[in-house]
Amino acid sequence: MSILLSGIRSQSPLSVASDNSTRRTLNDARLFETMPLDDALDDALQENVSPEARPRRATPSPDDFARRVHSYEILNQFVIGAQWRALALAAEATILETPSRDERTILKLWVYRILALASLRHYALADRELSRLEHATHFAKLSSNGRAPTVVWPFELRVLRARIPALALDDYRTSIDRLSALARACQRQILRKPDSAELNTQRLFRLNLLIVGCLVKLRDASLATDMLCRLCEPSDGAEPDPQLLSAAARLYLQLGAVAEAEALFVRVEHIVSKDDVLAQMNRALYAVSIEKWQVARDSFVAIHKDHSERIAAANNAAICELYLGSPQAMLNSLQQLMVDSPAAAGAAEVLIFNYCSGLDLHYDGAKLREAKAKKMIEVGMWAGDGFDTSSFKIQ
Repeated sequence: MSILLSGIRSQSPLSVASDNSTRRTLNDARLFETMPLDDALDDALQENVSPEARPRRATPSPDDFARRVHSYEILNQFVIGAQWRALALAAEATILETPSRDERTILKLWVYRILALASLRHYALADRELSRLEHATHFAKLSSNGRAPTVVWPFELRVLRARIPALALDDYRTSIDRLSALARACQRQILRKPDSAELNTQRLFRLNLLIVGCLVKLRDASLATDMLCRLCEPSDGAEPDPQLLSAAARLYLQLGAVAEAEALFVRVEHIVSKDDVLAQMNRALYAVSIEKWQVARDSFVAIHKDHSERIAAANNAAICELYLGSPQAMLNSLQQLMVDSPAAAGAAEVLIFNYCSGLDLHYDGAKLREAKAKKMIEVGMWAGDGFDTSSFKIQ
């Protein structure tokens, strides 16, 4: 689950040096920050919805989790349900109750803790805890008394740490540096350990995609597309991955390079059938790029009909309705989508944002506030912790 902790910088712009830098265990209680237990969606419901109409949403308490070891099964259930506050508290309690000598287990549990904080957008807290954990890791290695170091951060934990500067401060360059260091470590592991080459190749690919995402945020279109296109071409001369080719083409569309995107879409259709959902989605997105809204809408509707799990297609079809001059049709389509798939679509931030944008075009005044409050109630029934309430577009 892990590779060497090499190439990671010790500090980030968010990091605060610990007053207790000499701690030596990975489950020291002083490693943890006090996490706020409030929730933005709960607050929004209190401000905009009457008490009798509010959905019931549980607020976890540290006492519910303290002094207990919570199994991986329970932790994973919290992840699936987006119960990030419960996950953070349960992971902390389990770390504290795990014997200090079981460093491998403790570090796996830290993945859950940092994932929960990041999902709650508590990036500064996550960064400070990771900084302290680095100090603890360092001293654990020094105290190994000449033995081979056994304290190795899980790969997932290092990826989270690499991404936090971009997530918290839009510091994409620092994140690129950290992701690149991890990528170099993966490349070394591929050469040194042929038995794990497949795993490290997959990790390297994932890291490169994250770097491309950072480059897009930096608006470095040339480097982003160049890197993505190089990822599309296997070094062994094998057939390129159609998913990657499609991703590169869609990036070209975002950059306005329609001709380049079209060329890659054509390559995809030489690899997969034109009836394949990937090819269908590509053609629909291409129609959007050339403002063929009716063609695009019909294509997205067909994709959603044949592949009911394709929520993105239904969302795109609804947006096409707006560009065809019918915000009411967009609202109806999105509402039906959320009714049909409440758990998946009913709390999807992008869908809620688009729906509320349609409300802004269709209503005003008290009617608008009432419509958004109603949608907020529906979201509150399905959404987990950390929902981005700016999706409701409430001033």
